[in-house]
Amino acid sequence: MLEDIALQYSELPEDEMRALSYGLVILGGIIGGLTNRSLVEIRRAPYFALSGLVFLGVSAVTFAGMAFIVQALVGGFFWTIVGLEMLAAVVGGFFVARIAAARSRDAYGHGRMAALAFIPIANFWLLLTPSKSEVSANRAPTIPLLTGGIGVLSGFVLLGAGIGLSAYAQVEGMKRVEVAAAAGVFNEAMLDRTLATMAAEVETPLVVDETTALVRMEAQGPELRYIYEVDPPADFLPADMRIGLLQQNCAYEGLTGVIDAGAVIKHVYLRKDGSEIGVVEVTRQACGR
Repeated sequence: MLEDIALQYSELPEDEMRALSYGLVILGGIIGGLTNRSLVEIRRAPYFALSGLVFLGVSAVTFAGMAFIVQALVGGFFWTIVGLEMLAAVVGGFFVARIAAARSRDAYGHGRMAALAFIPIANFWLLLTPSKSEVSANRAPTIPLLTGGIGVLSGFVLLGAGIGLSAYAQVEGMKRVEVAAAAGVFNEAMLDRTLATMAAEVETPLVVDETTALVRMEAQGPELRYIYEVDPPADFLPADMRIGLLQQNCAYEGLTGVIDAGAVIKHVYLRKDGSEIGVVEVTRQACGR
């Protein structure tokens, strides 16, 4: 279920995905604002540098997700990458709200203007407004790297690094997915998942006829096994039964898709003591395709 939701999310138009990410940042900002009881103040340069650091941190999560995107899609845990990126957006919004409130207190004497940090263009008003006073008991101490001109330069470096990392992650991630898709990696993975779903959806035991019951279905990689129990048992599977079952499977709409994708369908007939009577194997080659 989570995997399906994550895949649907990845297929959203870019503007909708961007809007959703922005909404998560706002959510994090609301949480950060409502839980903030601090009186700390920070000046313009440290605020700019710390904002760049937050953005770089969020971009680093996107980069890390890109590194494992193919393995996640194949393994069925792509939802963890999407979830971590969403969580990173919320956490990023949380920290932006905290440092924006500190900048607002420094510039205006209160934290209510922190909301400007989340409004494009208007955020420059919060960034560029000078400190209300040169000296304040609540002003946070900062390292030299975050103060004055060096702090501004640090902010640009961190912001540029975050933008570059995010852009590279998006481009490289798409490239890796395309290469894997061209190599048929996802076809095999999706086939395995489809067969596992098919096996899980059938309720067993299921009576086939007066002597045969489907006792279970198993999916192992690209192989789907129908396990039957025959009572009273037969000594062997007649040739006409084998041919009829093969033809039926080759023409059955519910199986043609997976067979053509490379699945191996096996019908295993057992006696009550577990000994094997015979196996009918259905493949794309056996179906003459």
